[in-house]
Amino acid sequence: MFGIEPDSDTDPYRTPPGIRHGLALLATAVAFGLQWLLWRWMAPSPYFLFLAAVILAASKGGAGPGALATAVSAVLTQLFFLEPSHALGSFAHRTLTSILFVGVAALMTWVCARVRSTLHEVQVARASAQANGHVLAITLRSIGDAVLTTDSDGLVRFSNPVASYYTGWRESEALGQPLARVLRLVDLTTRQPLPCQLRDADSERPVQLGRQSLLMSKTGGELPIEHTAAPITDAAGRRLGTIIVFRDISARYREDREREQLLARELEAHQEADSQRQRLETLFMQAPVAICLTRGPGHVVELVNPLGQTLGGERIVVGKGVREAVPDLDPTVLQLLDEVYNKGTPFVGHEVPIRADYTGTDHPEVKYFDLTWQPWRGADGLIQGTMGLCAEVTEQVLARREVEALASDLQHALQIRDDFLSVASHELKTPLTSLQLQLQLLWRSLPQTDAQGNPHPARLRIESTRRPAERLHQLVNTLLDVSRIRAGRLALERETVDFASLLKDVVTRNEADAAGAGCRLILKADAPVVGRWDRLRLEQVVTNLLSNALKYGSSQPVELSVFQEGSTARLVVRDHGIGIAPENLARIFQRFERAVSERHYGGFGLGLWIVKQIVDSLGGDIRVESLPGQGATFTVTLPIESPPASGLLSDSLPIETSSGSLSSA
Repeated sequence: MFGIEPDSDTDPYRTPPGIRHGLALLATAVAFGLQWLLWRWMAPSPYFLFLAAVILAASKGGAGPGALATAVSAVLTQLFFLEPSHALGSFAHRTLTSILFVGVAALMTWVCARVRSTLHEVQVARASAQANGHVLAITLRSIGDAVLTTDSDGLVRFSNPVASYYTGWRESEALGQPLARVLRLVDLTTRQPLPCQLRDADSERPVQLGRQSLLMSKTGGELPIEHTAAPITDAAGRRLGTIIVFRDISARYREDREREQLLARELEAHQEADSQRQRLETLFMQAPVAICLTRGPGHVVELVNPLGQTLGGERIVVGKGVREAVPDLDPTVLQLLDEVYNKGTPFVGHEVPIRADYTGTDHPEVKYFDLTWQPWRGADGLIQGTMGLCAEVTEQVLARREVEALASDLQHALQIRDDFLSVASHELKTPLTSLQLQLQLLWRSLPQTDAQGNPHPARLRIESTRRPAERLHQLVNTLLDVSRIRAGRLALERETVDFASLLKDVVTRNEADAAGAGCRLILKADAPVVGRWDRLRLEQVVTNLLSNALKYGSSQPVELSVFQEGSTARLVVRDHGIGIAPENLARIFQRFERAVSERHYGGFGLGLWIVKQIVDSLGGDIRVESLPGQGATFTVTLPIESPPASGLLSDSLPIETSSGSLSSA
């Protein structure tokens, strides 16, 4: 298909006629000269040299020059070399000899011309084949596909640049190498080696078309390719080799892989959707709530689970409208369905009582349900129907009512307790005050020493009796404060107070208690800190914090300081005692709570709770920092000026109604 016709102007076998005929005359002239010189010895054969000239003229010039040489040679022979006196020179003999020469010369001329023509055709065919091979080689080297050819032994005979680039073998290196070494193919999925050479048994399918494989390059790369192998045969059908054409299919391979992945994901999505559908259907049918789905303005039942049929009766079935299935349904329910469908407004009802025969024994009973009716919208957002959910809450309602009754009883009991504490505190406070007064008068009436100069024993006994009385008086005041705080009747009487002076007075009054606890008091109150507070409650805060520090101080120094920071006053009480665990810091300010064992430390667990209530009522804040074995630091922050009116009473403590507990001194 790549044939090229030879150019007649450049054909070396088709020289101009004048030259060819001149060559014939020249050959005849040379033969005549030689015949003339050698006539003495060549007289018996006067046509030998002329016949050679004819053959030369016919071989080089063709039939025309051969005929010209024949004619000239016959004439010259008749004129110069066949004498009448010759023994054989009779006219008949000369004529026969000339005819024989002409016949032989004509035959030789035809043979030489035929040979010359055949050689010319061979040369033309060879030139055409060379031209076709050159064009084919250029074509194979220029195409975008990779091409390899082998001989019958499977050795590489040709490799175009694309094949060299893909395989990693230069053409000079690939030539003469086995094809299996240059073109290493493996299966795309199993990665098993694949044959790349056609076998002799492949006669039924001589051409392998479009086979996909993975090419292993010499440089270590991998390339998905599609290769085609075809046999190379001669005219007789003998196998001369194989031609393999392959191309890069990386993009198509990636596309196929992506398409396979997309199909796999799509299949997985379908399976997941089917699984989700089955799961939703299972959940729908086994849901612990009644579910009913209706479609259209007629409220045709689309779906209903078994519990929904139980609540609505067997009359509610799929495919029937609610009005048709339950003609005696409460009109309010139908109106509700119409509003949800028409307006798209959900309806939510809590603890709705519904009276029905739930057991099938013709004994209706009342049960409570949480109802939810909402519009059912399609993918376009338009309302298609309604969806109702109904969950029974009868047990919760009964339990809540029981809890409310118990809470009411408990509240009543707490109120009775608080009233009892208030009355008991008032009743106990009067005799205790009288007892303390009598003990004090008796103590003062006795001399300080007896006749021997020793401390009077009666004063010592009175002193030991007065301390428990004071302790009992503090406990009664604490109970009274608790009852007042609970009832919200503890009023605050604000006045101008010097916090530093108040702290000094409290420390002075508690020096004896500190000495008894083995604690040294360190006071830092250099500058006055003046503000409007309730003096009595402020003393109570300081006293409770100091008592708490002395109780848990482990006979270590207790530091007290008060100072002003801007518009706030800050009180710091620090001890170096047993400390508080981090998990107990959040609960020590709760009522009846303590961070230590009751067997080793006494008290009601109310001191810190009362302190926090008072500090909160004064608009302040109290915090504690402590670690086990490193003591505790209580910091009270109070505003200097009276806080503005708020939701809390400004002149009374807030009412505390919770039953939680706190840590105390």
